[in-house]
Amino acid sequence: MTMPTNADIHTLAAPYALHSLPPDEATTFEAHLGECAACRAEVDEIRETAARLGVSAAVQPPPELKEQVLARIREVRPLPPAGDRSDADAETGSARARALRRWWPRVATGLVAAMAAGIAVLGVRLDDVQEELDRSQQIGAQMRQLADAPDLEMVRAEADGSRGTVLLSRSLDTAVLIADGMEPAPDEHVYQLWFIGDDGIRSAGVLGETDDGQVGPFTAQGVGGAGQLGITVEPAGGSEQPTTDPVMVIDLPA
Repeated sequence: MTMPTNADIHTLAAPYALHSLPPDEATTFEAHLGECAACRAEVDEIRETAARLGVSAAVQPPPELKEQVLARIREVRPLPPAGDRSDADAETGSARARALRRWWPRVATGLVAAMAAGIAVLGVRLDDVQEELDRSQQIGAQMRQLADAPDLEMVRAEADGSRGTVLLSRSLDTAVLIADGMEPAPDEHVYQLWFIGDDGIRSAGVLGETDDGQVGPFTAQGVGGAGQLGITVEPAGGSEQPTTDPVMVIDLPA
């Protein structure tokens, strides 16, 4: 394993923060951290961004799912509790047994119906959860790939109370954007991301709706030679070219 030189040890901040360094390089970089405030700040920033990516990708079961299933269960009449009975209760017990045999088919039918309804509810909800799991796994795979990229960079920008964070790898031709503090787009409008470079302006995709002011994580492929990422407000569905001034511009490292 070739150990990093003093000149390139600063480039290990991103893989170290994402736990992607082999042990010997991690030990060397930790010694360096004690002397380099800039690297300590970069590690903190990358870990904060990775944590926010994890939270945004985490799958939460729908809050109403438990109550819906429990409601179905409450509709089913429970069986009489089993227990020891004295001789004095034997006749009563026999009567109960005969009654149980009479109404058991109806209870069984109701139980099966309740279970079927619960499974139907779970089926619908699990489809939603599976979709979120697939998205989470996709984001996780992208983050692992980015973490292994030798040219991983992180940049930030602020504009009017909003903050954008971009993880960039030019070797992978990929940028991942998270924006915080974003106001919801106006009715029938969306936020759109743009690659800005010497060759002009290209759409990088329409961003999803804001969630408590957060947009993304959004993966943009095809960075090419773009020097900036811009976010504009566009009519629903997006535009071929920007129709408004950017609400945020993020300079990308070369």
